[in-house]
Amino acid sequence: MDTLGCNLVNVCAEKAKHYADSFDKVKFDSYVDSVNGWTHKLPLVFDNMAQELNLISLLDLLQFGSGFRRELHEATGRGAADTIRFGCISLHISQTPLDAKGLQALTLGDISQHFGIPLLGEERPVVSGTTAVMMSEPSALRPLADIILGCLQDTGRRLQRGGFASLSDFVIRICAEKPTAAHLVEKLVNAFPSLRDAASIDGQQVYLFKKAQLLAYDVCQRFGSTDARFAFPDIGDMSLFADNVVPAMAQHHGLLVPCEAIAVKIRDARELTLTETTAMRAASIVAGQLIVDHANNPEVAPIHGKASINQATLGAFWWREGKEPELRILQRLICKNTVYF
Repeated sequence: MDTLGCNLVNVCAEKAKHYADSFDKVKFDSYVDSVNGWTHKLPLVFDNMAQELNLISLLDLLQFGSGFRRELHEATGRGAADTIRFGCISLHISQTPLDAKGLQALTLGDISQHFGIPLLGEERPVVSGTTAVMMSEPSALRPLADIILGCLQDTGRRLQRGGFASLSDFVIRICAEKPTAAHLVEKLVNAFPSLRDAASIDGQQVYLFKKAQLLAYDVCQRFGSTDARFAFPDIGDMSLFADNVVPAMAQHHGLLVPCEAIAVKIRDARELTLTETTAMRAASIVAGQLIVDHANNPEVAPIHGKASINQATLGAFWWREGKEPELRILQRLICKNTVYF
């Protein structure tokens, strides 16, 4: 087997080529178009472009919590992405200030109320002497509420210290300096630790920057056709947005072969370490590049269609494909204590 990789996961290069050769371009175009169009379909009214840009940016900033997927479905009937969307829309509708000062003023109660995350679990009796009282323990989702609040408050503090009124103010001013995705991503990851998506594998730093790239991509999709500041010429150079779904799809298609320890954890729906999830996510990017290179090789029969085949569109396709009913049952990567995915 022709493979690339490390001790934790291998990428099957030949499988990647075969996958590209059998590509369903009609399905690809449909799914990519569906994912790319979400920013145009928010069921909200905005006072101005900056307000809309701010909400889209906050939505991407908060694209994490996938490790709580099972607990969220049990408690709320929503997954992580829908929970974040639900919460941000609720904050907007309630006219909660979402500028730098407003983010710092949010409370845990606000997060629970707007995102629908219960803070307390079931009550249980506690006996002290002859007296019994009912006590509630923190819910299994309390840590997620804490992480969301911490991310928003920290972002607000850093924006204010940097002299920015809001996250959209940051994006607008950075893009006015240089209207490229690479410039925006660089400034985002340097400014906000929650976007500094990286971990060490075998003594080497591996940089993924999923949310920062996703933010740049979504801003370009929504505003690039009408505002030159966001018409990033290098948007096709983004790597795929490796979350919990994309590696699962790459593994499903036979492109990734994790080591036995990771394979068992995934199979048994057990939590992985940040290093293990980083290895799987990075491997999915490597597999994605092999597919993109082969699909765009002029010496290979071209794959015609509406959407360009690059890492960003391939990641969008896999993310949407993972929502198919028969594929939703695939085990995803689980890592709870992270703001990266």
